[in-house]
Amino acid sequence: MTDARVYTKPFVLTTLAFFCFFTHINAYNLLPLYLQTLGARSGEIGTIMAMFSVAAILAQTVTGRLVDRGWRKACLLFVAALLTGVALAFGLTAELGWPLYALRFLQGLGFAVYMTSSMTLIADLAPPGRRAEAVGIYGTGGLIAVAVGPAVGEVILRGWGFPAFFAATMGAAAAACACAALVPAPPFAPAARGPRLGWAGWVGFLPVLLPGFQYGFANVIVFVFLPPFARALGLPRIGPFFIAYTGAAILVRFLGGGLADRVGRRRVIVPALGIMTAGVLLCSGLHATWLLILIGILNGTAQGFVMPAANALAFERAPGGRRGQALALYNGANLVGSMLGASGFGWLVQALGYRPAFALASSVLALGSWAFWRQR
Repeated sequence: MTDARVYTKPFVLTTLAFFCFFTHINAYNLLPLYLQTLGARSGEIGTIMAMFSVAAILAQTVTGRLVDRGWRKACLLFVAALLTGVALAFGLTAELGWPLYALRFLQGLGFAVYMTSSMTLIADLAPPGRRAEAVGIYGTGGLIAVAVGPAVGEVILRGWGFPAFFAATMGAAAAACACAALVPAPPFAPAARGPRLGWAGWVGFLPVLLPGFQYGFANVIVFVFLPPFARALGLPRIGPFFIAYTGAAILVRFLGGGLADRVGRRRVIVPALGIMTAGVLLCSGLHATWLLILIGILNGTAQGFVMPAANALAFERAPGGRRGQALALYNGANLVGSMLGASGFGWLVQALGYRPAFALASSVLALGSWAFWRQR
């Protein structure tokens, strides 16, 4: 039975706003298909998509300051309104050029600001004794959006084309703005300032960043480059990949969410990184829809284990009084992996082709998994 103290109207509205916002963001995993119609090659597609991560990395410090000053709801409203306009601008852009880079940059900026602001708001709305439960349910809405955004977007593309697709994403961002506007901001208490911490205080934390980097690197490769690769192979749909990915990630969260608490973080992270490596390697042999689904299951399973365990490890390994900064560093490592994966892998595909590029990327992931396993 649900607890009214957790599942309040503000909580539901904030979660619904997050679902709409994340549906908008994930629908743009199909953006490479649009860029292809404009004549973009793999390297250019990767660079445009990488602008998302560049902006998100740059926005980390600014977002933290805005949230610490109590601008949580204002950030949600501004970003949702901004991305409504970005979707409209995408629909009006009909040729390659700097506007596409700028629009993707604005999406990444909006993503970073919205994620930090909304997570802080949810933590404020939830009672301390059930905060983990609230954050977990809230995050599941984002996982569902991973499947809904691309799957519904693909149906719209097949039926009505890119103008309807951009109109639909504009509607999703506008819906997020409307829901967020109805959420009452909880009372705000400024965060206390702590003493400065030198480099030596962070040395023991650095190995924790590797799983975050690996996850960002692998995820962007399959999410950005699998759709155009599948289209080049003549596969009828890419939507089953996103559905399989989301289903596996959610199932793992519910059935195996406590495994890392029972056996230890590292004992869960290392095998999950191996599963992730196998998922990327299988991309090099893609030839049928059933394999596309298997790739989604493997990568979704890895996500379901790596993200909670690695976040918990970052939280526990953080220097005293620096948990917020530690999580920001971990998220930053994830975004750096995404940026390098999108830009570097795109040019690699252009030089070698999809199959050799996926095989080479899997070897890089295998090396990173080994390096993390070797850490003590």
